[in-house]
Amino acid sequence: MLRLALRERDLTEVLGQLVRLVVAAPGSAAGKYPDGNTGRTRAGLTTPMPIPGDLAALLRAAGIAMES
Repeated sequence: MLRLALRERDLTEVLGQLVRLVVAAPGSAAGKYPDGNTGRTRAGLTTPMPIPGDLAALLRAAGIAMES
C-alpha cells in the first residue's frame, strides 16, 4: 500500500501508511488484525470490512479461519 501511495503521489496516504507500518505491523505479526481490512489509510486500523463471497470461499478452501 505504501508503494501504491507513493506511485499515486498521495501524501496523506503515504503518511498514513508510515503510521501503519509502525503501529499495525506488530499487531499483524501477533495475529491481531481485523478481517477484510484493505490496509488503506481511509480504513481505520481496527475496522473490520466485509470479505467478498468469492474470496471468502477461496480462503475457507485454503483452511484460513475468518471471524464470522
